[in-house]
Amino acid sequence: MGYPFRYGANSVLLNERGQHFIDAEFALGVEPRQAGIEIPYFTIDCSGEDKDKGMCYHKKGLYRVLASTSSRSSVIVDIDDDGDLDIITNDMNDRPQILISSLAQTKKINFLKVRLIGTTSNRDGIGAVVRVKSGGEKFTRFNDGKSGYLAQSQMPLYFGLGDNSKLDSIEVTWPSGKTQTVNQGLNLNGLLTITEPR
Repeated sequence: MGYPFRYGANSVLLNERGQHFIDAEFALGVEPRQAGIEIPYFTIDCSGEDKDKGMCYHKKGLYRVLASTSSRSSVIVDIDDDGDLDIITNDMNDRPQILISSLAQTKKINFLKVRLIGTTSNRDGIGAVVRVKSGGEKFTRFNDGKSGYLAQSQMPLYFGLGDNSKLDSIEVTWPSGKTQTVNQGLNLNGLLTITEPR
């Protein structure tokens, strides 16, 4: 929260292969904030209508009140289309932060983006469950169509596949109740569109 609270650092937790989460905000450069942790929040007139307010004690003229910078929401999206996920935050009374990941430039990454097109189900496949099998592991995402307060992260669904270099199959359980398995035409590091069978 911002005014009148003190600054609270943004938290970025990295999922370490489902074993535990790692605090990574300082390692990734999300903290400390480059622009500082305070912003002008509002101005009061200590010689006019605001002179009786506590903040005007021993002050005259216009007084600028500072507040802690605070992120109100965030989205996760591959903004530069390089296969790794970037973060954009919406900050209260301030410009957004755009945090570009350089992971794809530092190591080989494997990923898959899945776009769902419903026919019997709704057009975006909201409510579907997608399971990707790759290298003996299963990655599951629920297509819930939302990602947080006042924010919508990337659609299509994104699967980070780690060091797995082959896709085995994809299973979609559609909101209509149909289950569809795709095991042909599967390529890493790109977008796969799956249309619900009629």
